[in-house]
Amino acid sequence: MPRASEAHVDTGSVISEELREKLRAGLGRNAGHYLRHFERMQSSGRTWVPGWNFAALLHSTGWFWYRRMYGWALLNLAAPVLLLMLMIFVAQWFVPEGGMGYAMAAAGIAYLGLTFVLAPLYADSLYLYRLKRGGIAPRPPSSWTALGALLIIVIPAWMIYVSAQAQYEYQSRAQVAEAARIAYELRTPVAEFHQQHGRLPGAQEAARFQYAEKMKFTASVGWDAGRRAIVATMAERFKDKRFELAATEKERRLEWTCRTIDLDPKYLRADCR
Repeated sequence: MPRASEAHVDTGSVISEELREKLRAGLGRNAGHYLRHFERMQSSGRTWVPGWNFAALLHSTGWFWYRRMYGWALLNLAAPVLLLMLMIFVAQWFVPEGGMGYAMAAAGIAYLGLTFVLAPLYADSLYLYRLKRGGIAPRPPSSWTALGALLIIVIPAWMIYVSAQAQYEYQSRAQVAEAARIAYELRTPVAEFHQQHGRLPGAQEAARFQYAEKMKFTASVGWDAGRRAIVATMAERFKDKRFELAATEKERRLEWTCRTIDLDPKYLRADCR
């Protein structure tokens, strides 16, 4: 005997009031939306009737889980990885050399269409098809299915956020590393000048110790006589932020101290923090 939450459902063309009550009990919140779509399916005699489901549009994986379609939820969650694997396979065996960019663009468009067009367009039909196929009213969503839907949305989003942050930090440090490399290279001519003249370069000689080549992420690197330091000024992401290699004279030799001026020190190499 079926459980009350999985009562038998007559899938004929006429929806009786008894069936409506069973569907309302099984569908839970927004039962009216699904009943209207079910009536359209019944009256047309077709399973796949287009509609629109905003929850499936916003996050189809969470919606599948909330409606107890766990297999579809997991498949939807793994879809980007599966698509990437398929793209690699297709690229290796079928895509001619030089056509990978077009293949990736086509796959991306197909995935976006599937996720943001087909999924919300036929989500209701897919959900109600399970009802017709099994002949039972689905169990209503519970607090556990709602929690699972929340977790399946939040956890991947958190992982993406952490990954994006790590990539941002990596790229940021790579930009600062360009300036640091050049600043460390400039120590040599400054040290040679100090050895020859017994003093650090003054303002009149500072122009001789400026890095002249174009840099990708750095605005300038050069000797600042007033600060008695090689100062690096960033461009791009850290526009106008600076750090320095400060020179200290000790027993006719120079000692260098790397430190920030106004650049966040977390982006500097370990010995500069």
